Amino acid sequence: MRAGNIKQFTRFSQFTNVGEFNEHKKNFLEDHHQLFTKSEFMAFELLSQYSVVVPGVANAKIDTLVERSSEKGAGVSRASFIRMLRKAKKAGILVVYKTYRSSGGFAHNVFVFQRFDPPSETEVIHRENDESAGDSKAVHAENETETINLLINHQDQKINIRKENVQTNTTPVNPSLKDLDETFTPGNVPNEFIQAVKPFYNRAIEIYRFWQKARLAYIKYTFDMPLEFMVPVVIDAFKTTVFHYKHRKIKTTFVQYFYGTLCGMFGVQKRKEHMAKKPRYNWLDAVECE
Repeated sequence: MRAGNIKQFTRFSQFTNVGEFNEHKKNFLEDHHQLFTKSEFMAFELLSQYSVVVPGVANAKIDTLVERSSEKGAGVSRASFIRMLRKAKKAGILVVYKTYRSSGGFAHNVFVFQRFDPPSETEVIHRENDESAGDSKAVHAENETETINLLINHQDQKINIRKENVQTNTTPVNPSLKDLDETFTPGNVPNEFIQAVKPFYNRAIEIYRFWQKARLAYIKYTFDMPLEFMVPVVIDAFKTTVFHYKHRKIKTTFVQYFYGTLCGMFGVQKRKEHMAKKPRYNWLDAVECE
């Protein structure tokens, strides 16, 4: 990526204004209140202050940020900035791109803050039959052959009760976020993706969270092709995750495994895109006729 003015990187911003950026940053810090040390938190806040011209995007060298912190009396060390960046990237709130001068050599970094929605009020995955710690190995082996139901059946029943109450009661109903089904999913989520996910996760907030993870993985690879043209890859990653979940191969959460699987698939797509740009050597034209 070529170095340049901050306006050059507007396309990376995920926020419409500074207020929206601050709201997502606040949600992240509330959910990860023990992630940073005091000095790392100061580094995070300083970087945020340099991300308002283009909401959520900053272009600066780490040494420059360290120097600015000293001028403001904060005195954050370079090591603290490095630790903060490492933690922020791992937590998924920050993506860092390197830029290069046209004459060659490394220039400044481009720091891109990611959107962070509060955790869903519903659990991500519910199994049809919960296993207890005292289950025998025989019962455990038997359960592995059973089909795992990813939908939240008992909550579906609650919603049906609410629907019946609406028909018999004139009192206005104010459904919570967890009660909204897939028809309430924001319009920027492709319908093909919604249809693929809803048999397993039929809440709008859950489907939207998966798509946000897909956007996060997409941004890491700076594709030339828009994400909307790569929906089949995203769906394939989701189906792969479901397959491994049903075989109990997942050691982390379902969402984390989906994100990691998609990053791997996007890595393959990026290599294909890169190879397609390379000029091919025409050895037939290179042969001299005698």
